[in-house]
Amino acid sequence: MPVLSDIPIELDAREVVLALHQGKKVPPSLVSETRTAISKSRPWMHPRALYAWVSVREVAGEKVVLQPANGNQHVSLNLGPHADLMTAAELALVSVVTIGGELNRQVDALNKAGEFLGAYLIDSIGVVALAEVGKTVRRYAEEQAAARGWGVSAALAPGSLQGWPIEGQFDLCSLLPLDEIDVRLNESGVLVPFKSASSLIGTGRRYRSQKVGSVCRFCMRADTCWRRRK
Repeated sequence: MPVLSDIPIELDAREVVLALHQGKKVPPSLVSETRTAISKSRPWMHPRALYAWVSVREVAGEKVVLQPANGNQHVSLNLGPHADLMTAAELALVSVVTIGGELNRQVDALNKAGEFLGAYLIDSIGVVALAEVGKTVRRYAEEQAAARGWGVSAALAPGSLQGWPIEGQFDLCSLLPLDEIDVRLNESGVLVPFKSASSLIGTGRRYRSQKVGSVCRFCMRADTCWRRRK
C-alpha cells in the first residue's frame, strides 16, 4: 500500500494565530511566540500519508459501495443525506494522514510542567500541520484526476460531514492497513495518534471541478465555525 513520507509542511505563524483567535485581531507578541513554537515543534512532526484507490460501485440513497483493487469484499459506507456528493465518482481516493504521536506527548509533558501557553500553541500548530499533510493528498487526487481528464469531489470525512458520524471511520479505514503508518482506531472510532485524519475523495469524468473542494456548508460545526462568519 503506498505511503507518502517526504511531505513538506509550510507553517505561517500569523495564520496559526488567526486560527487560534478565530479570525480576530492578532496580538503581535503572540505571533512571535508562535513562530518560536513552530521552530521548536518541527522535530516532533513525522508526517505520513497512507492511501488507496478504490472503485465506486454504487451510490444508493445514503450509502456508497466501494470495491478495493485487491478484489476483497465490497465496503459499504453510510454517508448520510449527502452521499450524493459521490454520485459522479468512478474511482475514489481513500487516505489517512498523520504527523505521528510525538508532538502530542510533548504537549502532555508541557501541560504537566504547568507550561500551558506553550502546550496550547504547540497543540494548535499540530492541528495546522496535519491540515498541511492533508493538502498533499488532495493535490495528488487532483493530479491523478487531471491526467485522466476527470474532475474531483470535495474531501469527505467521518465526523465532519453531516450524517456521517465518527464511527464511520471503522468502515472507511478497513480499506487501509493503518499499522503501516503506526495509526490505529480506538473503540470510539477515533484515530490514534490524535493528530491523524481520514478522507474520501471521489474522481470521475462527470465532476466539473479540478480542485478538491470543501464541505463546510455540510459540516456538523457549520453553525458555530468562525470561518463561515467571516
